[in-house]
Amino acid sequence: MDEPRAIRHTDALLTPYLCAALESEAETFLTQLLSAHAAPIMAGIIRRQLQVYGAGKNNARSQEAEDLHGEIVVQLLTRLRDSKLQPGGDEIGDFRGYVAVVTYHACHQYLRQKYPQRWRLKNKLRYLLTHREHFALWESAGREWFCGLAAWRKQSQLPARAGQLQRLREQPEILQRAGLISGNAQRAELTELVSAIFQTVGVPVEFDELIGVVADLREIKEHHVSSRVDEERETSEARLPDPRASVATEVEQRSYLQRLWSEILQLPQSQRLALLLNLRDAQESVIALLPLAGVASLREIAAALALPVEELARLWNALPLDDATIAARLGVSRQQVINLRKAARARLGRRMQALDET
Repeated sequence: MDEPRAIRHTDALLTPYLCAALESEAETFLTQLLSAHAAPIMAGIIRRQLQVYGAGKNNARSQEAEDLHGEIVVQLLTRLRDSKLQPGGDEIGDFRGYVAVVTYHACHQYLRQKYPQRWRLKNKLRYLLTHREHFALWESAGREWFCGLAAWRKQSQLPARAGQLQRLREQPEILQRAGLISGNAQRAELTELVSAIFQTVGVPVEFDELIGVVADLREIKEHHVSSRVDEERETSEARLPDPRASVATEVEQRSYLQRLWSEILQLPQSQRLALLLNLRDAQESVIALLPLAGVASLREIAAALALPVEELARLWNALPLDDATIAARLGVSRQQVINLRKAARARLGRRMQALDET
């Protein structure tokens, strides 16, 4: 007899749980899945993501991490129990990858809601680092994101120590005394401030650490956000990928994105990758709207890019990527990436206009 479809195509890690006949056995396997396989992945991602927000606030950060961990566990439990109760549904082919996707997405939503000003700062810094020739943002062999002067990108230097950055937080006047900024750190222009930080530490800085240092130096204070629903509505309306998509309702916005996504899937593979990994507006990557609007899941976007879903999850908060990084992934020149994206945009423009006229 053939194995049930749900077991055949599901990650082997889940098979003991899905096949357990007794509830007590199932709960034992479920506990093992969460503690041995999911927990280490969740802890690593949450630790890296939440360290951005607040030097000297370890107790508060720990509580936030614990709360977020609990929310993600609830999501995982719900999905796993649904899989057992309804075999043959949407299967989990890579459990570890799925855990990473869920955790990155939860962190993304949590941080954007709880720390909107620092989230905007992150987007500004990412844009600055990828659009100033003397700055750079790159991924290390250990899959961590570093930034610094462009000349450091290909050098094997150890990153800045926590003590160096903490000293800047506690004594911001160092930058002004050294003549690296014209006024105080709180009012310094962003490019000037970032350049001063790099010159002072003299080595690459973890991107998350840079965000925290700049936020502290600028004394960014967070304001209460009324609700996640309010924020998502606001950001959805503010980040449409094309002026023609300025519509009055969420239904119309979603309809436009569905049509756009359908046309993107018709593009050649290289054009899709050049476009989607750099798809942006003035504030942040438009690609984030697709799962937010329910148009395409992370797994579907990963398939369109021919990337493992866990790799896309890891890249998610670094999007949009700069042309040099995309070029390295495609094995082409930076100018070829620009040409591919230009051709993709031209085709999408023609197709979307044709659809609007029908």
